[in-house]
Amino acid sequence: MVRKAERKFSLNIKQFLTGCASSAFFPPRNLRDELLDLDEAPYEEVRGSLQDVASVNRYLSGYRVLLHHVEPFLLAHNNDGPFTVLDAATGSADQPVALVKLARRLGVPIQITAIDINDKMLRLAREEIASFPEIRLVQCDILSLPFREVSFDLAVNSLSLHHFSWDKAVAILHAINNAGRLGVVVNDLHRSRIAHAAIFLLTRIFTRNRLTRYDAPVSVMNAFTPDEFYQLAREAEIDPFEIHRHFPYRIALVGRRK
Repeated sequence: MVRKAERKFSLNIKQFLTGCASSAFFPPRNLRDELLDLDEAPYEEVRGSLQDVASVNRYLSGYRVLLHHVEPFLLAHNNDGPFTVLDAATGSADQPVALVKLARRLGVPIQITAIDINDKMLRLAREEIASFPEIRLVQCDILSLPFREVSFDLAVNSLSLHHFSWDKAVAILHAINNAGRLGVVVNDLHRSRIAHAAIFLLTRIFTRNRLTRYDAPVSVMNAFTPDEFYQLAREAEIDPFEIHRHFPYRIALVGRRK
């Protein structure tokens, strides 16, 4: 009995220490509004902030993660028609532009439908896609997609899921998974105190944009952890799926429809 009690005590101590370490590095999620979501800032300030986001994506794996997981789907495409993609919550459309550039390098015809609900985002996106006829923009709500199921070969979502509550994130994953005939690729941030501290410092050094300085650290703390992504995918009925961690503090969810 004494040995059992000692083992139980030891196990409880390990669980306690593990929990402390987890909360120290990966604090509980506390969803807060970002200034871009409030849609109150003037267009030029929004434009500057989205350009900051594009710079972060360029240098901190924001594009690389998405392209890494979409490339196998592109390489497997053997139909005469273009490979069709739904880009949900496109923002400035920098992610679909990166996808088109990849498809062009691979010699794979591609057609991307990029959606967003925000007028200012779509205004900037129109400027960004001027040289990319493979991309068309549609204004609609990500929670109410105006497309039939499996209307696209693949559905993608980049760096937007953390803007939503848990229930809405599940609904979004379920909707975009149903839109993709082959599956879905989601690329997002990884919540971490280290990532929060790093992005706070970087935004103070490299930008004066008020939106970026506020939103970037908030985005990190709004993000999900890999374990939470696993649970989100389960609740969204994505099966099978894989969760991948990428440097620095990025997460990819890759679902493949059976």
